[in-house]
Amino acid sequence: MGTLRVLWRDADRLPYLHTVRDAALAYGTMVELIQAKDREFGELLLDDRADVVAENYWNQQMNRAVKGWPLVALAAAVNSVNEQFVVRSGITSLDDLHGRRIAIRGMHPTDHSDPVWIAQLGLGDAELVFVPEAESGRWAPWKRVVDGDCDAAIVTNLFIRPALEAGLKTLEAPTYGFLGNVVYTTTLEKRDGMRADMVNLVKGAFDAVQTFENDKAAVLQTMLDIPTDLMQPPNITLATEEDREFVYASLRDELADPPIPTPEAIANFYSMLLKDFPEMEPHNPLLMWDLSIARSILEERG
Repeated sequence: MGTLRVLWRDADRLPYLHTVRDAALAYGTMVELIQAKDREFGELLLDDRADVVAENYWNQQMNRAVKGWPLVALAAAVNSVNEQFVVRSGITSLDDLHGRRIAIRGMHPTDHSDPVWIAQLGLGDAELVFVPEAESGRWAPWKRVVDGDCDAAIVTNLFIRPALEAGLKTLEAPTYGFLGNVVYTTTLEKRDGMRADMVNLVKGAFDAVQTFENDKAAVLQTMLDIPTDLMQPPNITLATEEDREFVYASLRDELADPPIPTPEAIANFYSMLLKDFPEMEPHNPLLMWDLSIARSILEERG
């Protein structure tokens, strides 16, 4: 076996990716986790500076469809939305948000995906307020609710604690198909030329879900091995036992089992781009996916 260079951007993914790395190593494949500084991650695949991109699926989907790059996705860590509504006092149901102001993180792909989710919830009459992170801080559009400017905000699970500590409440909402955190994307050439290691990586993704579900102690130990300088603000922190417990529970509850996309998740990520990128319309998003490895693992494991 060999080595796979896997690119990641946000340190929030590291507790999960380190667990995948350890699982892949048990099959004989070394996963080298490389932090990506450049936002055009797909280019790093094409010029052989990486073998797998662990995120940025929405952009790679466009690279495949519009630019014709030979990209393919093999598995996905999350297939339903990993965000929640937080609301001010007096808001008790989704019906209370008709015509109200909802704060959304003003950053891709959230500003593409959350409006689709809100529309699917029947709240097309809500006023969407896109909050730049330069103003609010990372994943903190909820500050507009605390300030009285908005009635609700959408916040990802890992960054929800400050909103709750500020007195906001969560609002139950139906789930929404979503490809978040990590989507394993590579090139067709690398998929074929490094297939044995790609198989081990996807096996590692399958095993990581089981580790999160059944071996909390192992995940907490893995967190202790992550360099502390990578987990400083504005990323999540693993500084205390309470922090690690919170991160563990949040990641465990959002991981897809098995780690493959649902049709709804693929369709939603396609739909969310059409408004701003109409050139995507002729593209069939299923052409981006090769689930043959995942299917073989499922068959092997019954």
